[in-house]
Amino acid sequence: CACRPAAEQLLAQGFFPSAPRRPSLAFSLVMLEFITLHSMNVAPNVTAWASTLQQYWARRHMVSNQGETFRKRLGTALKWYQDLENWAEVAVTQMLRGKCS
Repeated sequence: CACRPAAEQLLAQGFFPSAPRRPSLAFSLVMLEFITLHSMNVAPNVTAWASTLQQYWARRHMVSNQGETFRKRLGTALKWYQDLENWAEVAVTQMLRGKCS
């Protein structure tokens, strides 16, 4: 549908785009939350996550091996997901404390 941006449509379906405009790949919000929580308990390693996901999906014939570009897309999506999650938490905290105009 050309009436709404692709990123907005993906978010409405529970996926986070790899880019704000013309995303070539999207990741489950649930999976990004899991990776974020996991990274709080171990050293963050996007390269290992990308390799693991590619192997897992390849075994199920769901995605082809995209190598370095996949890692970059996952890293970008994860960074923006975590940034937006942090910004939302700060905004809610400020509103609850009455500091937001």
